Amino acid sequence: MAQSIDVEKARKALTECGYTVDAISQINEGSNHYVFDVTLAGGKPAICKFARVRETEEGLSQENKDTLFGGTLSLGREAYLFRMIRQQANVPTPEVYGVHDSPYGKFILLERMSGISQKECMVQSGYSKKVFLDSMKYLGRDFARIQNITFPSFGNIMEDSVIEPSDMTNFSDRFLQVVDMRLLRCQQKEVFTPSEQTVVTRFFHEKLEALRPYFDKDKMPPVLVFTDMHAENFFTDAQGVPTGYFDLESAQAAPAALEFYGFRFFLYNFYDHTCFEEAEKAFFDGYQEAGGKNTPSSASDFEAIDFLAGCRLLELAQSYWGYIDGIRDTWGQDMKDLLFHYMDTGVIDYDAIGRIWRQRDKQPVIPARP
Repeated sequence: MAQSIDVEKARKALTECGYTVDAISQINEGSNHYVFDVTLAGGKPAICKFARVRETEEGLSQENKDTLFGGTLSLGREAYLFRMIRQQANVPTPEVYGVHDSPYGKFILLERMSGISQKECMVQSGYSKKVFLDSMKYLGRDFARIQNITFPSFGNIMEDSVIEPSDMTNFSDRFLQVVDMRLLRCQQKEVFTPSEQTVVTRFFHEKLEALRPYFDKDKMPPVLVFTDMHAENFFTDAQGVPTGYFDLESAQAAPAALEFYGFRFFLYNFYDHTCFEEAEKAFFDGYQEAGGKNTPSSASDFEAIDFLAGCRLLELAQSYWGYIDGIRDTWGQDMKDLLFHYMDTGVIDYDAIGRIWRQRDKQPVIPARP
C-alpha cells in the first residue's frame, strides 16, 4: 500500500526538487490524490498533488489505477491533459510547473487557479437562481468546445492522446470492461445477495448489448469527456463563469452521453425539479449557441444517458457500501435502492439523488433568491 503523504513529507519533496516553500497546508479533497496548497518564494501560489488510493476502494483497487474506469493514473497523463485541453478547447486548465520524482512518489506542481468552487459560488450568491442558471449556460458554452475534440476509438485518454485499451470502436465493448470491474467490487464488498448479483449482472450485460447499435462510433463518435463534473471539481467567478477545470484525471474518449448523465446526476439537481429542468435547458442553450454537436433529442439519446447514470449508481453503491463517517452512513444502501428502482422502472430519480447530496451540502430545496 502507498504511504500516506503529510505536510512535512510534501514540503521535503518540494524542497529537494529545488522549490522554496514559504507556506504549505493540506487540502482535504480529492479521492485519488493527496493535495496541498503551497506558497512558493515570492508569494507564488501553487497546488501540489501526490497519487493516493481512494479510501472507499482500499484493498480492492491496485495503486495508480483509476477507480472509475480502471485505467492507469499517471501524473504525466494529467499534465498532458491539462495542456492539450487548454490548447485545443480554449477552456481554462491549470498551467503545469513540473512533474517530479521524490522519496514519497511522483508529484505534480500546478498553477493555483483563480476563483471559487461552483458550490461556494452558490453559497456566496445567497443561493441565487439566476447565478445558478447562468453558471449552467456558461458550462454549456465550454462543453461545446470541449466536445469538439474527437478520437478514433473509446477508452482512457493517455499521454499524447493514445487511447487505452486500443481499437475499441463500440462503446458497449469498452464499457463492459468498466461495468464488470464495478460488479466484481460489488461482489467483493457483498453489496448484493448472490441472487441479486446474478440479476444485476444480467441486467447490465443485456442493456449494453441492446445499446450496441447506438454505441457504435460511427453513430456516437468518441469525444473528450471529463466524466466527473460536480460542484467542487471546477472553479467559477462570482457570476458563475468557469475559471478553472482541474480534475481531469479520469478523462475519457466516450460518447457525449457519458458527460451529459453527470450533469443530471451531480449539478442540475442542486435545487428542486423545476430548477432541474431550467438548468438543463440553460446548459443546452449555451451548448447550442457555442456550436455543440451532440444535443440529445431522441428517446435513444435519453435512454443512453439514463443507462450511464444507472452505471454510476452501481459504482456508488459499492463505493459507499459500509462507509461510515456520520454523513454518508446510508449512502451505499440509498444508491442500491435507487439502482433497483431504475432496473424496475427504467427511470433514474435524479431528484432523489439530489436529496442525497443535499444531506452533505445543506443548500435549500428552492433557490433563496431570484
